[in-house]
Amino acid sequence: MPASHWPRQAVRQQLTADHERLEALFERLLAAFDDDDREACAELWTTFESDLCAHMSDEERYLIPELLRQDPPKARAILEEHKLIRHRLAELGTAVDLHCLRRDTARAFIDELRAHARTEDRTLYAWADQHVPACDRESLFESFAERARARVAGRRSDERHAI
Repeated sequence: MPASHWPRQAVRQQLTADHERLEALFERLLAAFDDDDREACAELWTTFESDLCAHMSDEERYLIPELLRQDPPKARAILEEHKLIRHRLAELGTAVDLHCLRRDTARAFIDELRAHARTEDRTLYAWADQHVPACDRESLFESFAERARARVAGRRSDERHAI
């Protein structure tokens, strides 16, 4: 369905649902961490990091430019938070690679992400539902759909290799 036919709240719903998916993925990572399953930790971290970076990149590509035109301070604040999140991802990724990530450090990071998600929901997503042009909404939705298709294709490939 073209974005021009999507309900206006679709941007907020789509991005909030992706935050929930990312949080569930992180919870799986913590469970693998608790089980001392290093292989699962490495695989889940790679997926989490990639998906979170793609999520932020989509926001920066399809939503932030319009917000920069209409409310530069809010846009710059979100971009600065994204920069800090990417820095933390790099730090935590190193800890995962070295098998020295502490559970409390991981929990603190997810708390930081939750706070960021609440900020985005209040400032970016609520605003985007009303102001993002249809072409950008359509591109955003297509980017999310492509990643969902890739995740499904990856699971199918993993299932074939397990047989």
